[in-house]
Amino acid sequence: MANLVRVRVEANSKDDSDGAFKRLFTAFKNACKDAGIQHAYKQHQTYESKSRKKRRKQRESEIARIKNKLRENFQQQGKEKQ
Repeated sequence: MANLVRVRVEANSKDDSDGAFKRLFTAFKNACKDAGIQHAYKQHQTYESKSRKKRRKQRESEIARIKNKLRENFQQQGKEKQ
């Protein structure tokens, strides 16, 4: 079942319609990006088999684990220097 994401954009001023539209459209694009709509859309454009999905998730997990380990080491080195 699909997740329902609501994006709300409001116009606060009565500027020229072209400038107001550009600001509203920019706010809409940013709200969609923050909600992850565009990422989900691009992911579902092509079929991904179960095995490929599993491998991708494992790679993402490994990358996150390495980043966390590097972050921890960096913080420990900063504490040792002080």
